Amino acid sequence: MSVVPLPLVSVGLPVYNGGTSLEAALDCLLAQDYPNIEFIISDNASTDATPKICEEYSRNEPRIKYSRCHLKKTMAWNFNHVFELSTGKYFMWAADDDLRESSFVSACVEIMESHADAVLCQAHTAIYIEGNDEILHVAKLDSFNNKLDLVDRYEETLRHFPATAIYGLYRSSVVRKTHIYQESIAADLAFIQELSIYGRFVQVPKILFKYYGGKKWNTVNQDYNLFCGGKTKPWWYLPFIALFCSHYKRIVSSNIPFSTKLHLWFVLVIHEVEQIVFKLVMKLVRAICSEQLKENRIRSIYLRWMHNPNINIVNDSLYMERVIKPMLRI
Repeated sequence: MSVVPLPLVSVGLPVYNGGTSLEAALDCLLAQDYPNIEFIISDNASTDATPKICEEYSRNEPRIKYSRCHLKKTMAWNFNHVFELSTGKYFMWAADDDLRESSFVSACVEIMESHADAVLCQAHTAIYIEGNDEILHVAKLDSFNNKLDLVDRYEETLRHFPATAIYGLYRSSVVRKTHIYQESIAADLAFIQELSIYGRFVQVPKILFKYYGGKKWNTVNQDYNLFCGGKTKPWWYLPFIALFCSHYKRIVSSNIPFSTKLHLWFVLVIHEVEQIVFKLVMKLVRAICSEQLKENRIRSIYLRWMHNPNINIVNDSLYMERVIKPMLRI
């Protein structure tokens, strides 16, 4: 009786100056219990110990493909590069400071193999803030469980997709239909919204992934540098408009009926208008509320109208300081 080989999984790790955490991340990836797996590391002209670590690991592990760019490029380029070098049926991006349980890949592959229409699988994810050993929140994909309709699913990605789910397992053949990462702020989420056009998002209902966020959110200039390469955002570059244009172009080029494209454009425009109105309301609240009332009022507004149903808050006080206040500019 012949044994059907397990599908190949490619893991892409784009890295820049990740020397302090890279070894732990690589050890986690190499400890995956899934047997048919390849690892692609792309070093984006790191200036720390990253090249030395990558060279050492690639010498000792034949499953690792290591490439190094000697002239620094954008994060978008590096994320695309590791995918372009991959050969697996399934693909997964990995950051240089993320930690996964050894069963992460095998659990995701099992779910994907049993759902032919699925394009992304992620496990429940425990979110930490660097320097703090307490869980901030747990990210899930619960609201996507019954989103079988294309338009409903697209709208849900606009409203409630947890950003850490980009580090789940993808069906490579579908990723190739998209524009992947383009050089614009929030290109990762624009890619996800495009991906949702082609299939379902599924999950492993178990915490198998630890994600470490920075102590503070990136500034607009930092995001512009990551995605676009410039040191500072030009005065004429409007992230809101750039992201909207990216969404529009991705819908235009998708292989779906024109009537469906019109529906997606309508959903997109309505969402963007709602975002503008909400921001104006928040400015008004900040202007008219006293300092004593502002924090409580804005926190209640966030939990009532903005909180993502796929986020289970674990540490209330830390979540207030790290997420709510920066988001609402308290």
